Formats: sequence, C-alpha cells, structure tokens
Amino acid sequence: MRRRDRRVALLALLSCAGTLVAVELGLRLASGTPFAPPDPGGGISMLGGGYPGMHDPLLGFVPEPGRADDNVWGATVTIAADGLRSNGPGPPPRGAPILAAGDSFTFGDEVSDHETWPARLEQRLGRPVLNGGVFGYGLDQIVLRAEQLLERTGANSLVVSFTADDVQRCEYAYRYAWKPWFAVEDGALALRGVPVPAPGAAPAGEPRWRRALRRSFLADLLMRRLDPDRWLLPDSVRVHRQGVSVGRLLIDRLAAAAAERGHRLLLVVQWHPLADTAPSAPLIRRARERDLALLDLEPLLRREIAAHPHGAEGLFRVEHAPGGVVAVGHLTPAGNDVVAGAIAAALAQRPVP
Repeated sequence: MRRRDRRVALLALLSCAGTLVAVELGLRLASGTPFAPPDPGGGISMLGGGYPGMHDPLLGFVPEPGRADDNVWGATVTIAADGLRSNGPGPPPRGAPILAAGDSFTFGDEVSDHETWPARLEQRLGRPVLNGGVFGYGLDQIVLRAEQLLERTGANSLVVSFTADDVQRCEYAYRYAWKPWFAVEDGALALRGVPVPAPGAAPAGEPRWRRALRRSFLADLLMRRLDPDRWLLPDSVRVHRQGVSVGRLLIDRLAAAAAERGHRLLLVVQWHPLADTAPSAPLIRRARERDLALLDLEPLLRREIAAHPHGAEGLFRVEHAPGGVVAVGHLTPAGNDVVAGAIAAALAQRPVP
C-alpha cells in the first residue's frame, strides 16, 4: 500500500473512532450519569428509586424494613422488621394468622397501609392478615415467598393473589431487577438464577467481550436492538417462553404443599379493565381441575365498574389522555374494599382451620 493510501486509511479510521467517541460521550451526557455504566433497569428499579426494595439472594428483592413515605406512590408505606407491610394503626387482632402473598395488587401500590385489601380483610375478619405482597413480583417469586413466609409466620391459611401478567413474568430472569426463575425439565420445575445476582450484575457466564461492552452506552444501545432476549433491555431479560407451563406447575406445587402441611389455600386471580387474561386462563382451568378454592375477580369487578357512578375510576387508578384512557393502575381504597369483601366471602365458603 502506498504511503498516500495508508494516510487516507488512517484518517478514515481516526474519523470513525472520533465519531464513535463523540456519540458515546453524547449518550453519557444525555443519561445524566456520565461516569456510571448504563443502567440496565432504565428509569425503574425495584431496589431504590422510590421503590422500598432491597436485594435478596433467593427472591431477588424484598420490601426493606422501615417507614418508606418517600416512595413513587406518595402513600404511607410502613414495612415491619419481618419484611411484611403494616396494615395501619389499630389494636392487633387475635387468632391464627392468614398469609396474603402476591404482587403489587396485594402489597397495595398507590394506597396507604390501612387501604390495602389485606388490611381491609383483617378489619372484616377480626383476624390477623399478614401482607406478604411485593411490588413487581412474578408468580414464581410469589410462590417462593409464600413458602418462605409460611415457615416463618406459622400461618395456617394462605391466600395467593396473582395477575395474568405475573404468569408472563415467569419467563424472565430480569425485570426491573434480577429474579429467580423456573425451567421445566422432564415435566417438573427446576429453580434457576439463584443465588440471585446483586443489582447491576451482568448475566452469569457471559463472555468477557460482552461484559466489557456493557460499560459502553453506545454498545448498550445497539445490543438492546441486536440481541434483545439476552442483552439487558431497559426492563427485562427473557430466558424462555414457557410462562404458562411454569404457572400450571406452580399451581400444582401450591396444592401439594397445602395438602402436605394442612393449611387452607385460596387462589385469587386479579383483573383490571385493560388486562390480557389469556395467560391466566390455563391456570384457572388447572385450579378447577384440582378442585382448589378459586376466586376469579373479573366477573365481580366488571359488575362493580358497570354499577359505579364513576365507572372504572371508582375502583382503579386511571390515567387519561385526549384520546381516552391510556393506563389503568392499581386498585383504589374502594376497589381494595370490594376485593377484601369477595375474599372474605370465598374464605367463608370453605372455613379456614
């Protein structure tokens, strides 16, 4: 190669390198954290950032003990020393406790301690109801936490509440935080992803070149588009597409545990007006096949919305835009009261121990 050609090639190489560096610097400055690696959770993280969560090696994250009034919901949130959410002030009820396990609908996102459905259920029954719900949980995490809390609390009744979206969350190893997940092997569940990586960790066993690229904002931007299932998206990393299969086996696991330990089990399927119920339908069928106590809230909530003078806004947090409803959030205090009443009636049909 002639000297002139080498110079042209060198200039072209330097120009490309300079452009890449400029884009990298621009992305870093735009992020607001130019000296930190890209945030795999984007603007949402279950550990900090307004969510009162802390790392847990089995469950991924759990509520952090202490009062957490500085939260994304602007509500009064109190986490007891045992990691359970408080049901608000008042004399403690007596009797054997009922454990409520679930996701944000059980934890009570967007409402204060005394306005969650476990708190309202406790008020109705006059019996302790332990709020073991956790924001952002999938059905896999819900079941693991229920098993853990049953051993610790001595509860003899278990209410497991889940949404259709919780079934799909079983397909992820990362969703706003690292989490455990189950694979299906020879028709049985196999726990994976534990101990759960610390926040900000890259996937286990990742090649060094990919791990090095994770420090680059430009590489992160490109890889999220080129390899979305294995690269950290702004909110998730999917490991399989067997959420429904995992969910059915989790129903079997809950049923077997209830039979073995002799505790009362009630499955509650939550619903909201924009929900895609397809993932939860096979689990409802499995629960009915096994003659498990089941409460599908969709028919009840549809009737309540139709009868309420404010429609869906009477029971759910609703966001509007000029074109109509853009999002439906969690239950309002009135909505939680409706759910608590339905759960109390379902428990009365098969008396608790």
